[in-house]
Amino acid sequence: MINQNDLEHLQDLLQRGEITAAQANVEMVRMERVRVVYSAPRDIRAALNAAVKTGELGHKKKDGRKPEVYYHPSFEHMANEERGRIELESIQAIAAILGH
Repeated sequence: MINQNDLEHLQDLLQRGEITAAQANVEMVRMERVRVVYSAPRDIRAALNAAVKTGELGHKKKDGRKPEVYYHPSFEHMANEERGRIELESIQAIAAILGH
């Protein structure tokens, strides 16, 4: 989760024209360290994928019950932990519905 100060800083840079909306989205992911993506508009996804190609972000595709994530390259371990946590919660929810 991005804090209010960081969000306001990005909005200020955006309003002053120092960064584009695409760059702001990339910076938000870097500040959050990990962003789980279930769905995203095409332009945001294109900006994130371009950042992956330049090495600014890392990316892991959806794998079974593990969701797709974009992450700061220095925090791959956090991306793995978040994906594992979400996968476990999904399995537990399915087991609860089935009565196990």
